[in-house]
Formats: sequence, C-alpha cells, structure tokens
Amino acid sequence: MAVRRAVYALALAGVLLFQITNENYLARFLLVLCAALPLLSLALSLPGMLGCRLALSAAPPALDRGGQVRWLVSVESPSGLPLARLALRVTGENLLTGRTERRRLALSGVARRRPVEITAPAPHCGLLELRADRVRVYDCLGLIALPVPRPKPARLLCRPVPVPAEPPSLPEGQGARPSPDHAARLGPGEDYDLRDYRPGDPMRAVHWKLSSKWDQLIVRERAETLIPLPLLTLDLMGEPEELDRLLDKLLGLSQALLRLQRPHGVLWLDREGAPQLRVISDWKELEECLLALLGAPAPLDGPRLDGRPELLRGPDGPVFRVHVAPEKGGDCHG
Repeated sequence: MAVRRAVYALALAGVLLFQITNENYLARFLLVLCAALPLLSLALSLPGMLGCRLALSAAPPALDRGGQVRWLVSVESPSGLPLARLALRVTGENLLTGRTERRRLALSGVARRRPVEITAPAPHCGLLELRADRVRVYDCLGLIALPVPRPKPARLLCRPVPVPAEPPSLPEGQGARPSPDHAARLGPGEDYDLRDYRPGDPMRAVHWKLSSKWDQLIVRERAETLIPLPLLTLDLMGEPEELDRLLDKLLGLSQALLRLQRPHGVLWLDREGAPQLRVISDWKELEECLLALLGAPAPLDGPRLDGRPELLRGPDGPVFRVHVAPEKGGDCHG
C-alpha cells in the first residue's frame, strides 16, 4: 500500500505542477479528476468492504502424514461483490511439535463463491492450526484500507502412518482383577468360589446347604475369568522425526488390538507431568485419542512414565503394559 500511495502522490504532484504552469481547461480537469479518484474508488469499493468477514477451513479436515495440506480462505461480504484486494498474514502451527510458519498474502479479486486455496506440505504428524491476523481490505486503487475482524482458526488432523503390527500376546493370569464385592453382587455362575458371608451380600448368593451344614452363612461368589487389560504407554517427547516413529507404532498396535475387538488403554504424561489416560474400545474412541495426543505440545525432553510406577496399575489391580518407543518395538511388562 505504501508503494501505491507514493505513486499516487507523485501523480498528484505532477498534475498540480501541470496546473500551475498551464492555466487551461485540461489542466483543471486533470487536477479535479486526480483529486477525486480516491473518493470514487472508495465509493465503488465501500459496499464490499463494509461488513467483510473472513473464514478459514481445511479440505479435507484430516489426512495422513506426508500429504499435502489444502487451506481455504473464504470471504463473506453482504454486497456479494468481489473484493479488489485483501492483505493478511497467516500463521500455520503444528500443535504437537510447536513448529510455526508465517506467510504474508496479498489476494486480488477475491469472490465469495471462489475461495482462495493455500497449499503446504505436512511432513510430520500433529494437529495443524491455521490462524490469520493483520487482515486488511483495500479499495480498487489500494490507497484506503479497512481492518477486517480476525477469523476463527482452522484445524486439520495430520494422522500418523500406522506400522503393521501383531497384537501383543497377553499371558493368562495377568491383568486387572474385579473386586470381590462386585463379583458377589453378580451372583453365582457356572463356576464359583466359596467364602464367608459379609454384610451387604445378596441373600440369593448364600449357599444354604453348606451354611446349614457348617452352621454359618457361606456365600457363593462367581469365579471371574481374568481378562488382562492391555495398556499402551509412551513417553511423548523428542524431535518431530522421533514423534512420527513413536506415533506410527502406537497407532499400528492400537489398530491391531481393535481388530481383535480387545479394549485397551493409552497412557502418557503431558509436558507438565500430568497423566493422560484414554480407554479405547472402538474406532471413534481411537480418533478421539489421536486428537488428544496430536494436539498436546510435546517437549524435547520431559517426565517419563518409569518414574511414576503408581500410574501403571488398573483400578482393580495390575495391568499388562506394552511400552511403545520410537527406536524399537513395544516392550511388554506384566
């Protein structure tokens, strides 16, 4: 805009000099025309400039790592007329790695039904966010600018590329055990254990024949089959390349467990050291877990789960832990 104003100022000075040296009708006409030109340009552009709004979006809203991101910049104007010129600064940020890229854009002839497309590579997985600020809309000559409200950011999920993996073999007898009170309330099944009566046990669980024989109340408790709870753990930290390898392996293991219809958990620490646990039993919950993982800032170095042994237990007992690391396959721990 500064260049356009300088050119207009030089043109106006030249016409004024021509008027001073030539007092005739043509000189006066050129002077009036040059002086009125910005007002005429503003009058033609003002209906489209007033009430102008910007919208950012992503198409598609999710893709795999290594693809090409397509951002769309759309304009809403009450007049429906195209805008002569629009200037803005866009900032793209990967919320996982924290890397940002800024770019200044000058768009000409922006129409409401023809959004402008911005493309960028997506070399690393993460939740990508596009923001726009310093948005200005100009008249036809580019001499007068009006500010435009900052639009809402647009987000795009750049997913990991899953590494094909075999589901971990879960040994029998390891996992979270249901509490005795819960098992008693379920009532007896085909297989059951015997124990003394405790207040609160249902009367239908009492083994009356043995109770009369032993002269005390004996309760039948269902013998629950112990199903291990797989817990995938990871230390969310490192360079972007390490994070890519880590999340690729995690996604491959999680998908392998889901294909067997086996629920599992994913546990990690955020950069403040707070535990983040997601239980995954279907594909929708896997997408929600990915969104939480990829939208959390990952430090280069941070707290590790090995320093928090109290977190590696389920609500009713130990879990079967599979630790995922970027350098090698998952390490299994009972």
